[in-house]
Amino acid sequence: MPHRRKKTKLSWRGRIILMAAVAMAIVFLPTSFMLGIGMLPTFVALLIDRSRGKLKALTVGAMNLAGCLPFILELWVQGHNFQNAVMFMTQPRTIVVMYFSAAIGYMIEWAVSNITTSIVLERGKARIKEIEKIHEDMEEKWGKEVSGKLPLDQYGFPAEKPQAQENA
Repeated sequence: MPHRRKKTKLSWRGRIILMAAVAMAIVFLPTSFMLGIGMLPTFVALLIDRSRGKLKALTVGAMNLAGCLPFILELWVQGHNFQNAVMFMTQPRTIVVMYFSAAIGYMIEWAVSNITTSIVLERGKARIKEIEKIHEDMEEKWGKEVSGKLPLDQYGFPAEKPQAQENA
Protein backbone atom coordinates (compact mmCIF):
# COMPACT_ATOMS: atom_id res chain seq x y z
CA MET A 1 0.00 0.00 0.00
CA PRO A 2 1.52 3.37 -0.96
CA HIS A 3 2.42 5.81 1.75
CA ARG A 4 -0.13 8.59 1.90
CA ARG A 5 0.58 11.98 3.32
CA LYS A 6 -1.62 13.09 6.15
CA LYS A 7 -3.73 16.06 5.13
CA THR A 8 -3.05 19.04 7.30
CA LYS A 9 -5.50 21.83 7.90
CA LEU A 10 -4.47 25.42 7.43
CA SER A 11 -3.83 27.33 10.64
CA TRP A 12 -5.67 30.58 11.24
CA ARG A 13 -2.56 32.49 10.14
CA GLY A 14 -2.40 30.42 6.98
CA ARG A 15 -6.04 31.14 6.26
CA ILE A 16 -5.54 34.88 6.74
CA ILE A 17 -2.50 34.85 4.43
CA LEU A 18 -4.43 32.85 1.82
CA MET A 19 -7.40 35.24 1.98
CA ALA A 20 -5.06 38.24 1.70
CA ALA A 21 -3.30 36.66 -1.30
CA VAL A 22 -6.62 36.01 -3.05
CA ALA A 23 -7.79 39.56 -2.32
CA MET A 24 -4.52 40.99 -3.66
CA ALA A 25 -4.78 38.80 -6.77
CA ILE A 26 -8.28 40.15 -7.43
CA VAL A 27 -7.31 43.77 -6.78
CA PHE A 28 -4.25 43.48 -9.01
CA LEU A 29 -5.88 41.20 -11.58
CA PRO A 30 -3.85 42.34 -14.61
CA THR A 31 -0.60 41.70 -12.73
CA SER A 32 -1.92 38.38 -11.42
CA PHE A 33 -2.87 37.38 -14.96
CA MET A 34 0.63 38.14 -16.26
CA LEU A 35 2.30 36.38 -13.33
CA GLY A 36 -0.03 33.39 -13.63
CA ILE A 37 1.02 32.79 -17.22
CA GLY A 38 4.60 34.02 -16.93
CA MET A 39 5.45 31.98 -13.85
CA LEU A 40 4.23 28.62 -15.22
CA PRO A 41 7.79 27.23 -15.43
CA THR A 42 8.19 27.95 -11.72
CA PHE A 43 5.01 26.05 -10.90
CA VAL A 44 6.26 23.11 -12.98
CA ALA A 45 9.64 23.23 -11.20
CA LEU A 46 7.82 23.25 -7.86
CA LEU A 47 5.86 20.14 -8.85
CA ILE A 48 8.82 18.15 -10.18
CA ASP A 49 11.37 19.17 -7.53
CA ARG A 50 11.54 16.34 -5.00
CA SER A 51 14.45 17.74 -3.02
CA ARG A 52 14.01 18.74 0.58
CA GLY A 53 14.84 22.43 0.15
CA LYS A 54 13.16 22.83 -3.27
CA LEU A 55 16.28 24.64 -4.49
CA LYS A 56 15.51 23.97 -8.16
CA ALA A 57 12.12 25.64 -7.79
CA LEU A 58 13.71 28.52 -5.91
CA THR A 59 16.38 29.08 -8.57
CA VAL A 60 13.96 28.77 -11.48
CA GLY A 61 11.44 30.96 -9.67
CA ALA A 62 13.93 33.74 -9.00
CA MET A 63 15.09 33.83 -12.61
CA ASN A 64 11.52 33.48 -13.91
CA LEU A 65 10.36 36.39 -11.76
CA ALA A 66 13.31 38.45 -13.02
CA GLY A 67 12.11 37.76 -16.57
CA CYS A 68 8.53 38.76 -15.72
CA LEU A 69 9.38 41.91 -13.82
CA PRO A 70 10.21 44.23 -16.78
CA PHE A 71 6.85 43.50 -18.39
CA ILE A 72 4.96 43.97 -15.14
CA LEU A 73 6.68 47.31 -14.59
CA GLU A 74 5.82 48.30 -18.16
CA LEU A 75 2.20 47.28 -17.49
CA TRP A 76 2.12 49.55 -14.45
CA VAL A 77 3.61 52.44 -16.43
CA GLN A 78 1.29 52.07 -19.47
CA GLY A 79 -1.83 51.58 -17.39
CA HIS A 80 -2.71 48.79 -15.03
CA ASN A 81 -5.69 47.32 -16.86
CA PHE A 82 -6.59 43.93 -18.25
CA GLN A 83 -6.40 45.07 -21.90
CA ASN A 84 -2.74 46.03 -21.53
CA ALA A 85 -1.99 42.76 -19.72
CA VAL A 86 -3.54 40.75 -22.55
CA MET A 87 -1.68 42.87 -25.10
CA PHE A 88 1.65 42.11 -23.40
CA MET A 89 0.92 38.41 -23.05
CA THR A 90 -0.05 38.03 -26.72
CA GLN A 91 3.32 39.39 -27.83
CA PRO A 92 5.69 36.46 -28.46
CA ARG A 93 8.66 38.43 -27.14
CA THR A 94 7.07 38.62 -23.68
CA ILE A 95 6.58 34.87 -23.34
CA VAL A 96 10.01 34.12 -24.82
CA VAL A 97 11.77 36.41 -22.34
CA MET A 98 9.78 35.10 -19.37
CA TYR A 99 10.30 31.43 -20.22
CA PHE A 100 13.90 31.86 -21.38
CA SER A 101 14.76 33.44 -18.04
CA ALA A 102 13.26 30.35 -16.35
CA ALA A 103 15.42 28.17 -18.62
CA ILE A 104 18.45 30.12 -17.44
CA GLY A 105 17.37 29.29 -13.88
CA TYR A 106 17.32 25.58 -14.81
CA MET A 107 20.82 25.94 -16.31
CA ILE A 108 22.14 27.71 -13.22
CA GLU A 109 20.74 24.98 -10.97
CA TRP A 110 22.19 22.26 -13.20
CA ALA A 111 25.63 23.89 -13.33
CA VAL A 112 25.83 24.65 -9.62
CA SER A 113 24.70 21.16 -8.62
CA ASN A 114 27.28 19.59 -10.97
CA ILE A 115 30.06 21.85 -9.68
CA THR A 116 29.08 21.10 -6.08
CA THR A 117 28.99 17.37 -6.78
CA SER A 118 32.46 17.51 -8.35
CA ILE A 119 33.89 19.44 -5.41
CA VAL A 120 32.40 17.05 -2.86
CA LEU A 121 33.63 14.03 -4.84
CA GLU A 122 37.18 15.40 -5.07
CA ARG A 123 37.22 16.23 -1.35
CA GLY A 124 36.05 12.69 -0.63
CA LYS A 125 38.82 11.22 -2.78
CA ALA A 126 41.40 13.40 -1.03
CA ARG A 127 40.08 12.28 2.36
CA ILE A 128 40.32 8.61 1.32
CA LYS A 129 43.97 9.13 0.32
CA GLU A 130 44.63 10.84 3.64
CA ILE A 131 43.05 7.96 5.57
CA GLU A 132 45.03 5.40 3.54
CA LYS A 133 48.26 7.27 4.38
CA ILE A 134 47.38 7.28 8.08
CA HIS A 135 46.56 3.58 7.81
CA GLU A 136 49.95 2.83 6.20
CA ASP A 137 51.74 4.82 8.92
CA MET A 138 49.89 2.88 11.62
CA GLU A 139 50.76 -0.43 9.96
CA GLU A 140 54.40 0.59 9.75
CA LYS A 141 54.46 1.66 13.40
CA TRP A 142 52.29 -1.06 15.01
CA GLY A 143 52.57 -3.97 12.60
CA LYS A 144 50.29 -5.88 10.29
CA GLU A 145 47.88 -6.67 13.12
CA VAL A 146 46.32 -3.18 12.95
CA SER A 147 45.59 -3.52 9.23
CA GLY A 148 42.39 -5.47 9.76
CA LYS A 149 43.49 -7.90 7.05
CA LEU A 150 44.64 -10.75 9.27
CA PRO A 151 42.20 -13.62 9.69
CA LEU A 152 40.87 -13.81 13.24
CA ASP A 153 40.11 -16.86 15.35
CA GLN A 154 36.85 -17.37 17.21
CA TYR A 155 38.07 -15.18 20.08
CA GLY A 156 39.03 -12.23 17.87
CA PHE A 157 42.77 -12.82 18.00
CA PRO A 158 44.92 -13.14 14.87
CA ALA A 159 44.75 -16.73 13.56
CA GLU A 160 48.23 -16.39 12.10
CA LYS A 161 51.14 -15.39 14.26
CA PRO A 162 53.26 -12.56 12.87
CA GLN A 163 56.64 -13.65 11.47
CA ALA A 164 58.59 -11.81 14.17
CA GLN A 165 56.93 -13.96 16.89
CA GLU A 166 57.39 -17.22 14.99
CA ASN A 167 61.17 -16.68 14.66
CA ALA A 168 61.56 -15.89 18.34
